[in-house]
Amino acid sequence: MANLRFSTAQQVVDAFPILKDDFKGDDLQSHPVEFVRRLLATEKVQGAVALCAFMLPRRDAVRWLCESLRKYGNAFPESEEAYLKLAENWVQNPIEKNRSANLNAAMTSGFKTAPAWAAAAAGWSGGNVGNDPEKPVPPPPHLTGQAVKVGFIMSYWNVFGDTRELRAAEAVRHALESLQVTI
Repeated sequence: MANLRFSTAQQVVDAFPILKDDFKGDDLQSHPVEFVRRLLATEKVQGAVALCAFMLPRRDAVRWLCESLRKYGNAFPESEEAYLKLAENWVQNPIEKNRSANLNAAMTSGFKTAPAWAAAAAGWSGGNVGNDPEKPVPPPPHLTGQAVKVGFIMSYWNVFGDTRELRAAEAVRHALESLQVTI
């Protein structure tokens, strides 16, 4: 995974105001990785997932969701496996054709499962999300992070019951270990 472009958790929240309510009243002046570790230590796993989903570069966030669904998630039916494979393909080869294929698949998915949200995260990572190639519409910057966050919620919170926090915390630790950050 790539280095982070943020030096404080506050910078992440400032870049993605959708997170403001998630961290209202928190001291956000520490490095984002340290902040996530503190969230895990205080058992605020949902906040840790949210910050990771937004602080990682888009491609790395999608990779993290895909890897987490594979490593810590359930087996998926063939139809859902197709969405996950599309997202993984975009991570491996982030060209416009692959991004567009993810967007099209996600838009017809019904957004009912974590793999569909992985495809959405890849599809919303850039490019044109509109229908008119003559008048391109870029996706809002927060959409990939939001799709990654929802993908985790769909998989971990809806499937694993009592073990969801433990499994989600393992996935967050995996993301932190994969970062090339010195703090």
